[in-house]
Amino acid sequence: MLKRTKIIATIGPSTKSKNSILKLYKQGMNVVRVNMSHASHQELEEIVKNVRFINKSLTCAIGIMVDTQGPEIRTAKNSEVLELVKGEQIILSSKKTKDMKKSLQIDNLKYVKGIKKNGRISLDNGSIDLKITRASKEKIYCDVLDNGQISGRKHVNFPGATISLPTITDKDKRDLKFAASLGVDFVALSFCRTKNDINDLKKTLKSFKKEIELFVKVEDQQGLSNLEDIVSSSDGIMVARGDLGIETDITNLPYTQRKMIKVAAKHGKKSIVATQLLESMIYNPHPTRAEVSDVANAVYEGADALMLSAETGIGQHPYACVAYLKDIAINAERSETLLFPSLTKQKTDWHILASTSVKLAEKINADAILVLTRSGFTANLISLAKPKLPVFAVTNDSDTHSRLSICSSVQNIHLRFQKNHEKTIESAFLEIKKNFNFKKNSKFVVISGVFSDIYADAIQVRFLN
Repeated sequence: MLKRTKIIATIGPSTKSKNSILKLYKQGMNVVRVNMSHASHQELEEIVKNVRFINKSLTCAIGIMVDTQGPEIRTAKNSEVLELVKGEQIILSSKKTKDMKKSLQIDNLKYVKGIKKNGRISLDNGSIDLKITRASKEKIYCDVLDNGQISGRKHVNFPGATISLPTITDKDKRDLKFAASLGVDFVALSFCRTKNDINDLKKTLKSFKKEIELFVKVEDQQGLSNLEDIVSSSDGIMVARGDLGIETDITNLPYTQRKMIKVAAKHGKKSIVATQLLESMIYNPHPTRAEVSDVANAVYEGADALMLSAETGIGQHPYACVAYLKDIAINAERSETLLFPSLTKQKTDWHILASTSVKLAEKINADAILVLTRSGFTANLISLAKPKLPVFAVTNDSDTHSRLSICSSVQNIHLRFQKNHEKTIESAFLEIKKNFNFKKNSKFVVISGVFSDIYADAIQVRFLN
């Protein structure tokens, strides 16, 4: 059975080889993600080359997503592993300190404004909390509230404080330009706060001819307050639950996730649910029951994609994680979603055509939908209508081929179009018969958008010979 929900896997040191990426794909991965908080330009280039090489032999291409570091505050890269004990004191500083007390060096600490006594600081995605006792210009004195270990390059959050760093830092601009020059398919903008952040991102990428889909990560209260504008200006939203669960009330996080997916559906945009989907599998070979239910809930809500982070970046069971995610998604897809797609604004005739095609296919009990597309526009609209049956999106454009990898329900196929559109449809059917398990006389709804230079807009019902 073909799954509808797409899987994004973060690539790390143990999964960046051609063989590892191919194994992830065979388990159900559709898109690789490179986190520029950790990856170098050399590593990004290596991963892109490996994916491009693998895609030459695949029917459904793997997409490539780059995630910006953004205005992150992290522990210093060279920090040693520090054991923290509840009740003791620790000093956070921008430079190495010679104080007798335990200290932790924090990068970009000078950009944190509005620190107050008795305020909270969260380390490593909420694993350890600190309480501020006093603060000077370069040092913050804290009481440790939780036992745990902290090391280099771990997140540090200051709920209620203001981070004066721009959303797109100078490092991000360098990373984005390099990623665009390599021809990546998707960019995820970390800590997006306003519509202006997306406009700045578009300006940064403007000089590159290749179309790149832009996803926004809303991770704090300011971003949530501008959610409608942010989503409407992007191609999709990522529910990045790590920082979001710290910067806002963690007990309100499930409601926030649902709200974000609903807003994305209303504006006809994609949604991705990320962070701690299968966190226990970083070390354990099987997920917890709660994790399975959490993933299934994201599918019920209609998320287009699920994203694994540390599970495949540094985890001990990356391939099992993807396999579990695939099986959970397939089982959850048997149930009805929350019907958020019914809220999508029908902006153009193409929106109506796409939703009508899906309704027709389901009404006549078709086995699949076939759409021929150059830009991927029609296939995107059909995907956002959340069909319950497979969609085969056939394109003659290699960039579109890889970008369609993130569209839910869509199997992305590359095929040379012919001027005779009947021959193009025949070739598409041959490709489907060759690579997918469809019986003779399977019923297809065919949406033919563009054939060579001939525009032939039509919806047809065809049978597989």
